[in-house]
Amino acid sequence: MGYHRGDVFEEQINLSNIVYKRKGIALIQKIATPVKVLKRTGGRITGFFEQKSTLDYLGVYKNIPIAFDAKETNEKKRFPLKNIHPHQIEFMKEWTENGGRAFVLVSFVNHREVYRLDWKDIEWFWNRYQQNKGKRGYASIPYEHFKLNCKELVSRDGILLDYLEGVEVDEKSNCG
Repeated sequence: MGYHRGDVFEEQINLSNIVYKRKGIALIQKIATPVKVLKRTGGRITGFFEQKSTLDYLGVYKNIPIAFDAKETNEKKRFPLKNIHPHQIEFMKEWTENGGRAFVLVSFVNHREVYRLDWKDIEWFWNRYQQNKGKRGYASIPYEHFKLNCKELVSRDGILLDYLEGVEVDEKSNCG
């Protein structure tokens, strides 16, 4: 069985979640996307996604509801906003309006770096993108923004990707 794009990154997150749970730090679960099975042929399943999913992961950290998605890019200088779907933007907006924290973990494969992009920054870039549809330079977030303003994830205290450090702080956007 071969790996699909994002499998290794997702496994790193899943292993981190196991350690968070074992240490009593947080309870974060991967949310399966509902699939309608049409046909089974041997080990192969044919079907379609029944509904648009929320985000990849939901849970609780220090009594704070957490929701996030994991995205991977082979781009070296930018993160394309097309990697985040409109229904995910709407979910993150509603989630944060109801007191939760939402973010996206972005893996820059070629740099071998992972960053936490918080909702406030996502919202700023997304709104700018929507207001400038079709104009060059608005459909992505520059890599430099991640380097200068986002939390680079590192291994800490036995947690492979410590993505929760600093989440409890209601961060302001570093954009604009």
